[in-house]
Amino acid sequence: MSLNDRQLYVKSIQNLLAQLKLLPANLDSNDAGFTQKGVDYFIEVKNRRTLDFGQKEINWSKKDGWSWGKFDEITRLYDELGVLDLIDKKFTPRKFTVAFNKFNALDKRFDQQQFEQSNLKLENIEALYKFYARKSCYYIQIEDKGFYILGQDAAKLLNKYPSKPLVKLDSKPTLRLRVKTNQSYPYYDYSFFVLIQIKRSDIVPSNFDLEEKNGRLFPPLG
Repeated sequence: MSLNDRQLYVKSIQNLLAQLKLLPANLDSNDAGFTQKGVDYFIEVKNRRTLDFGQKEINWSKKDGWSWGKFDEITRLYDELGVLDLIDKKFTPRKFTVAFNKFNALDKRFDQQQFEQSNLKLENIEALYKFYARKSCYYIQIEDKGFYILGQDAAKLLNKYPSKPLVKLDSKPTLRLRVKTNQSYPYYDYSFFVLIQIKRSDIVPSNFDLEEKNGRLFPPLG
């Protein structure tokens, strides 16, 4: 299976850090990272197209209603944010209630119209910081924007360039409920998801960049 654009970008960042002998041997399910004084720190990596975070599937049953496809630290955060309560209590998804041999495009469209919501405001970016803190990930590289702190400067990189500070990613995130098509046919082959999004236009370019684009400095890793 060929890699998508994001996977290719992640691989390029991993290779860059590996060539500099900074990449940890074990990324612990994170995209990338660096080793400093024997301690591993992790980096989330986003290419120019993907600024979605924490996508999680939501299922439905007549007995239990809406529930998570898989419970983990991220769904626990979403429970703290009351995500499942955002779904209309009167909405019964046709994907789970209409027989497959009778299911048509109108049934799919009904589920999309009833479920999908976008630009649901979060109070602040702390929810995103918590999301990554639960993965022990405190830095992010965004293609064409640069390198940022995610909440906590765990490796104390701020102290190394006092005249040109490394900044936190500080844009307002939103929640999105989406119906994601797995394949166009059969019509019922889709799933329900929640995710956090940030608008690329809201992100102020960093002073630092793992790719050192547009005169930005390589961050003080290692």
